[in-house]
Amino acid sequence: MQETVGDNIFLLIILCTGGIFLLVISFVILFINNQKKLLRNRQQIHEAEMSYQKELMRVVLQSQEEERKRIGQDLHDDVGGSLSNLRMLINRNELPEEQENKAVIANHKLLIDKIIQDVRNISHNLSPPALALFGFTVALEELIDSINDEDNSLITLINDAEAITDQLPYDMALALIRVLQELISNTIKHGDAKRIEISIFMENGLLVIQYRDEGVGYDPGNQKNRKGMGMQNIESRLNMINATYTMKTAPGSGFSMFIVLNSSLV
Repeated sequence: MQETVGDNIFLLIILCTGGIFLLVISFVILFINNQKKLLRNRQQIHEAEMSYQKELMRVVLQSQEEERKRIGQDLHDDVGGSLSNLRMLINRNELPEEQENKAVIANHKLLIDKIIQDVRNISHNLSPPALALFGFTVALEELIDSINDEDNSLITLINDAEAITDQLPYDMALALIRVLQELISNTIKHGDAKRIEISIFMENGLLVIQYRDEGVGYDPGNQKNRKGMGMQNIESRLNMINATYTMKTAPGSGFSMFIVLNSSLV
């Protein structure tokens, strides 16, 4: 009888231990599942926030481009047209005067011609018409030509992926033009560079744009050199088209940026 009671107690202990073990396992599994669910929810919230920020940035940049286009058209049509009319008016009313007056008038004509060209360049930079008409390559070449002097080629371009770049969707091509425009502007303003090289090529199915200047460079770890509005605009535009980038710079070593874009997105 005692053996039977002892066996029952032993069996009861085993059953209780097994039940406790199963209960612990259940709690562990439930805890892990809850953690996974929380992580999924956090990831979904993060992705939704990123998607919202990207859409918000797209709307902001689109409104900026529309405003640029409007201002560019106004400059080209109104200011440029008025200057051209002034140029024709001077030609029409020019009288045979002394040589000194002719020289003054000639200088005025040169000044007006320069202003007309400057207005045209500003208008094209604000809203590059070549991009919609002829594609990325022509628009980039037009941008470079507007900056390069006749006697000094500041910027050199090598495009070994022209067939790909000319198939870029308009929004993507415009974003890259704006990024390169910002990089060139930063180099001219702060880099004190005598030479800028832009190379475009395909590598392992990826479209790569390499920008490099031979300027003074800077220390990226210096608090004063933290990202300004220019770099923030560059980052925003590249994020909008899902492009990645890496930068390399140091004092006295110039500046370079590698922009990488998946060609399957083209």
